[in-house]
Formats: sequence, C-alpha cells, structure tokens
Amino acid sequence: MSQTRRNFLRKVGTSAGISALVLSGSSSMALANVNVQTMANASEGARPDDEIFWDKVREEFIIEKKLIMMNAANMAPTPKIVHETVIEHTKDMEMNCSFQNRGKYSDLTQKSREYIAGFLGADTDEIGFVRNTSEANNTVINGLDLGPGDEVLIWDQNHPCNNIAWHQRAERLGFKVVTVSTDKKLNTVEDLLRPFKVAINSNTKVLAFSHISNQTGTTLPAKEMTTLAHNHGAKCLVDGAQSFGYLDIDLHDMGCDFYTSSGQKWILGPREASFLYVKRDIQAELWPNIVTVGWERSKVNGAQKYESLGQRDDGRLWALGRAVEFHTMIGQTKIEARINYLANRLTANMKSKIPHLQVLTEQANGFNSGIFVGLISKTNAPEAAKTIYNKYRISGAIGGRDNILRIRLCPHIYNSAEQMDLIPDYVAASI
Repeated sequence: MSQTRRNFLRKVGTSAGISALVLSGSSSMALANVNVQTMANASEGARPDDEIFWDKVREEFIIEKKLIMMNAANMAPTPKIVHETVIEHTKDMEMNCSFQNRGKYSDLTQKSREYIAGFLGADTDEIGFVRNTSEANNTVINGLDLGPGDEVLIWDQNHPCNNIAWHQRAERLGFKVVTVSTDKKLNTVEDLLRPFKVAINSNTKVLAFSHISNQTGTTLPAKEMTTLAHNHGAKCLVDGAQSFGYLDIDLHDMGCDFYTSSGQKWILGPREASFLYVKRDIQAELWPNIVTVGWERSKVNGAQKYESLGQRDDGRLWALGRAVEFHTMIGQTKIEARINYLANRLTANMKSKIPHLQVLTEQANGFNSGIFVGLISKTNAPEAAKTIYNKYRISGAIGGRDNILRIRLCPHIYNSAEQMDLIPDYVAASI
C-alpha cells in the first residue's frame, strides 16, 4: 500500500468515519442517524451476504420500486447524499449565481480533489476534473507527442474512446496502432499478459487498456501490465471506467502513468463529473487539449491544467466528492466483496436456469468483475429484450438481432440477493 493511500485511510479512521456525511458544504443529510456506518463497523453487518445490512444501504437510493437496476457498467443511480447535493447546489446557483456566491466552490472542488486522490492512493496535484472517461482518454490521446515509427498497443476489448480514438489520432500523426486479443480461455495472470508480451517492442510508446472490459467483464492485471509497459520504455494508460468504485485501487502502487474514469458508473456519482489522473513526473509530457480562462493559474497546479475547460457545473464536482465519501463510509473492500457476491450468485443461477447460454465473461484465477455478459441463442432477441424490460422491469444492456440475445447485467450495492435469484427466472420466461 502506498503512503498516500495509507495516510488517507488513517485520516478516514480518525476524522471522517461516522461524521463523513456531515462535512461542510452541503446541508443534505442522507443516512439518517448514520446507522449504516454503525452497522458497517459491526463484523456481522459487514458480511457480503448479510441482507439486513445491505437492505439498510439500499434505503439510501430512490430507485423505482419494481425496477431491477443492473446497468452499473453504463450508468448507475446515485444515493441520496449525491443527488440531493446536486439539487441543493443547482438551486443555490439559480438563486444567486454571483461571483461572490460562487466563490465557495473553489474550496469544495479542492475538497473533492483531496477525497478522490486519497481514495485512489494519488496526490492532489495528480487529479484533474473532466466530464467522463471519454474526455479523459482523449485528453491523453491528443496530448502525447507521437509520430511515424511510434506504436501504441491496445486491447481489442477497449472501449471506443480508448480504441477508435487512437486510430483517428494515428491517421493524423502517422503512428501505428497495434491491437491484441486475450485468449478465450483464461487460467493465470500469464494467460492475460502473454499476448501483450508478444506484441510489445522498442517502438511501443503507450500501452493502453481497459482495467475491466465493458464488453465481457474480463479483468486485466493493471499493475503487471504497467510494469510490462515501463520495462519497454512505454507509458501506461489504464481506462478505469469499470474499476473506479468497484475495486479497491491504489494508483501509486499500480504505478500507471494515466488513469481515467467516469462518475456515473460504479462510484455512484453524478453525470458529467469525473477526473483524469496524470502521474506527477509525466505531466510535462502531456499537453492540455483546451486552454481558456484560468490557464495561467491552473498550469502551475499539476493536473489542474487539464481541467481548464471553461464554465463548469461546480456543484456536480462537489457531489462527486460526496459519492467518494459514501463509498468510504461503507468501506470500499466491503462494496467490492458485495458486488462479487451478487455477480457470482447471478452467474451461477444464469448457468443453471438459462438454456442455450454462452457466458462471455472469462476470468483468470483470482480475478473478478461486477459484470456478467452472455449470449442466448434460439430465441427472438428483439421480443425477448422488450419482455425482459417491459414485463419484468430488468434494466441492463440487453438486446440483439434475429435469434441471439446479448445480455449484460451488472449488480451493485442497491441490488439484493433475491433479485439475483429472480432475474434468471424472468429471463428464462422471456426467451
């Protein structure tokens, strides 16, 4: 564990803890009487399979009663402390958008920066605020000096903003994009690393990959991948859209040069509020994409030079900090364990109850994700997808053409074990 991460956890234990959600900057007070923290501190209340504890957590969300939300890989609902913060500060701005009233956001934004940095084992001057992973990835892609003779190595399961975006940039600058695939059957870390080891060479300048694939849910060993890149003199970009808020992450320990993510997914934050991590000793090599008012001040403050984007909805940046508080209050390791418990239960039930199912989520030993992806053949895919949502109210990435239904389901802490048992029955009744 890095010293930055250790200091943050020590601070949480001594000063945040139970009072985490009553910090200054918002009158919103979710988690009435802070019962969740009391339960989280109890050994039995922190178990991944303790439905009494997680039912209490679920009360902090206002999800439609009959809706089963299973789409965290795309967009997740926010807990009360987050959306009430957004609403509160939106109203505040509508009532008084003067320079004087907006002055408070400098401190609140910095506080969010400190929370995110500590939560991820980074330093505050390594965090710049952007809107989402797409903007963060493109800041890196468009900010590096690359040209003919250079190579960028990517995974074929990368999101388009870390895949197609590289190809588009290569058309302009003349560098080469090399794409590799991981094996369909995985057992060890070496199985994951092997194709990258084969493809990387002295011309490779960047190794860019999704920490967890949004296409299959397969997880890559980010620390080992970073070491591989650095051993060949390359920089490492980790797309953390599917890991921030799911995995317990320490960026200094991971060692990557760039880490990107989105606020509206696993961290349960507001939409259009996220960050870009740029390691301090790499910042001089990454050009900002946009320069506007405030540049002269921000350029001397590390990664803040990548957030000189013009007028922002500052209340959302503070709400992102509240989302980190919410996770910290429950405990990120507990959240990760709960998601794994639900995903494993769902996967086992899907395999036992769904005919003609091909599970695409392949993991090496010791790796997990909160994403289940499968193909169901011999069905009317469009009609099945409609039934799954309209009749059974399951919200996931579900669709397809002709007779193959593709289904991606992603549970989170607002889901119950009972839902993991019901979903396969509902899907089976729809195909």
